[in-house]
Amino acid sequence: MELRDPVKQEDGDPEEDTATALQRLVDLTAARVTPVRSLRARYRLIRRLGSGSYGHVLLARPRQGGRAVALKLLPRASVFRTTFLREFCVGRCVSSHPGLLQTLAGPLETPRHFVFAQEYAPCGDLSGMLQERGLPELLVKRVVAQLAGALDFLHGRGLVHADVKPDNVLVFDPVCSRVALGDLGLTRPEGSPTPAPPVPLPPAPPELCVLLPPDTLPLRPALDSWGLGVLLFCAATACFPWDVALAPDPDFEVFAGWMTTRPQPPQPPPPWDQFAPPRSGPVPGAPGSGSGDQESPAGRPGLPRR
Repeated sequence: MELRDPVKQEDGDPEEDTATALQRLVDLTAARVTPVRSLRARYRLIRRLGSGSYGHVLLARPRQGGRAVALKLLPRASVFRTTFLREFCVGRCVSSHPGLLQTLAGPLETPRHFVFAQEYAPCGDLSGMLQERGLPELLVKRVVAQLAGALDFLHGRGLVHADVKPDNVLVFDPVCSRVALGDLGLTRPEGSPTPAPPVPLPPAPPELCVLLPPDTLPLRPALDSWGLGVLLFCAATACFPWDVALAPDPDFEVFAGWMTTRPQPPQPPPPWDQFAPPRSGPVPGAPGSGSGDQESPAGRPGLPRR
């Protein structure tokens, strides 16, 4: 399966747009979902990895042998079949990129759940690594570089992830040599209408926070760029920069005030000033500075915490 860049052409003919191609894949896949009475006939179920409003994820091993996988179970009582098929198809189409969680072939349905398998990330999600302090700067750079590449790959195929946050970043080793963006349940073709969230969350951009039903917002890659910026802050500090990107949240108002002031002050307000380069003096980690590798902002004493 593949979704190609919608602006490219082959043999003089334009590619079908992303939404049309995705719907075609959904229609084709609908007939290939295998019904099973119980997952235990195919997998040895080991333990639960996580759960949420979407359903839950189980660690399992195929009975015919092979590596352990993560089984995502979506309850048929609350999830439309088309929603399940779309998430599976998108996952299969983008699995060639190492920065996106690989979705494995063979969608299933039991009497109670829709099910598909994904690769298993042994170190869990990024939020689990941010319980007490942020990551060292080197690890932050690794994480953000990989996610930026993954989002560029998605956007190049006309897709918007629309749910970039630490919980959806899967970690494969303790030093983040590989991380992958998962949970494509909200991923849609660019331009698709997205409704107002039930409750605005910290990663949501201001234009989504101010949205009220029944209004919708067309999905744009900028939505993911904002989410990646908030995630960078989280990775470095182990906290969100604000509760909601909307007045009267005091932390957001301070940031927005600095962003919109003209001329813009040279130094951002706390805690964003911890990310700014030093005004003068040696650069930490540079020859003659008397220090080793650069520390993450979260590793410096006195980092403002919310």
